[in-house]
Amino acid sequence: MASTFGPRLWRRTSPSVPAARSLGRRMTWHAATALVAFAALQIWLVSSAIAAGASSTLVVVALIVLLALAVPVARSTERRWYHLSRQALASWGLHARFRRDVRRLWIAALTLPFLWVSGAMAATDAIAAIVK
Repeated sequence: MASTFGPRLWRRTSPSVPAARSLGRRMTWHAATALVAFAALQIWLVSSAIAAGASSTLVVVALIVLLALAVPVARSTERRWYHLSRQALASWGLHARFRRDVRRLWIAALTLPFLWVSGAMAATDAIAAIVK
């Protein structure tokens, strides 16, 4: 016999907190894909800048920025969440922190290439104007 109370009782229960162990794996995925997006965007911007007449040393600087800044930041964020997911208890506060860190990671991955490549282009133009 069907119960008339089933759906209402199901909606009244509070949602359970997702497991904290999955956060480390999810952050690993976010860090890896954000790093790939950062590198692809950086390659596209640097090649466009070189086609527009920028110095070819911009390629070396782009590689240095990628290896010296982006990879360690992504790796440290991923490592921190791996350890947090192993040690912390599941809570909504932990998940809010996770969403905040994911948002920051993606904002940085999608905006920093534009900022530093445009800054590098402006700096090379300023240096070229001073030298002439």
